[in-house]
Amino acid sequence: MNSKILSLLACMMLSTLPSCTGTRTLPTSDPDATPQTAALLSNLRTLAARGTMIGHQDALAYGVGWYDEPDRCDFRDACGRYPALFGWEVGELELGAAHSLDSIYFNRIRDYMKTVCARGGVNTLSWHARNPLTGGDAWDVSSDRAVESILPGGEKNALYQEWLDRLSAFFLSLKDGDGTPIPVIFRPFHELTGSWFWWGRDLCAVEQYVSLWRYTARELRARGVHNLLWAYSAAGYGSVEEFAERYPGDEYVDIVGFDAYDLPDSGFSDDVRARTAILLEFAAAHGKLPALTETGSEGLKNPAWFEEVLYPLLQGQGFSYVMLWRNAYDIPGHFYAAWPGHASASGLKTFVGRDDILTLDKVGSLYE
Repeated sequence: MNSKILSLLACMMLSTLPSCTGTRTLPTSDPDATPQTAALLSNLRTLAARGTMIGHQDALAYGVGWYDEPDRCDFRDACGRYPALFGWEVGELELGAAHSLDSIYFNRIRDYMKTVCARGGVNTLSWHARNPLTGGDAWDVSSDRAVESILPGGEKNALYQEWLDRLSAFFLSLKDGDGTPIPVIFRPFHELTGSWFWWGRDLCAVEQYVSLWRYTARELRARGVHNLLWAYSAAGYGSVEEFAERYPGDEYVDIVGFDAYDLPDSGFSDDVRARTAILLEFAAAHGKLPALTETGSEGLKNPAWFEEVLYPLLQGQGFSYVMLWRNAYDIPGHFYAAWPGHASASGLKTFVGRDDILTLDKVGSLYE
């Protein structure tokens, strides 16, 4: 029996398993997902029962005071372990640019992602696409017609088709040493409950956001892209109804989560606990994996932040993963993971030493 048939049978069994908790489990949102992509989702579900994978944005590409140096990683150099999840950004790929808005060349991002896959880690991609209507960046909210303009019949639909051609070509180019497509957690149009991106809550109607997500998924699948797990990632919300208002549907989403940062006087811990309870209720009802898709405390002014703040929010909650934001190489103080010599390094080492915090060395084979 070949691997694709085995994968499909596994997905069918997962989708029909009974549960005493009321949680249901669904196969991949893409019915034509590659066997490795289906296996990744299945293994992520299994891992979530053991603990939470820890991730870091751009971990191999740069860090505090360095850029693109071979075999360097702030996270690993600070605590002795690699993260299990590696985040990347493809903003400005849609323009045909050579490098992302974070100044990483796309050919290098591809190389990093291949390295992560070869080592057994997980790759996740965000997409801070330019404003298609105004030409501004993703944070240009000067018009509430950007989403409308790229949907079928809109004046920028042809432009968006070009963007999707470039995006799909990149996804299709992600292959391991055997030529097998590398599975990716794709997290587009995130923080949708806020209004600081052109796809945000006050910038488009509910039905327009839902249409944008579904249209993007269908178009990428039509171009042969079947190595994606789709992550729906909100900002703030106060109820299941608010979280779910723009949800594009179970057939378009595999992972649900939210972004939350520990800002001064933000009531961070209470806010995360409240949002987590809502997220877990929604994830259980829809058979989706929950995740804390972005988080961190800029500059780590509390050196015990990982142990005193973050760990209590993760312990026993069932998050599949948590991703720390990046350590900028060119912005002093803009870092979210410990680095060698920083006061938080020992706290990070203690944090990742816990059995239920899963680093790369703890996750095993995720693509079989």
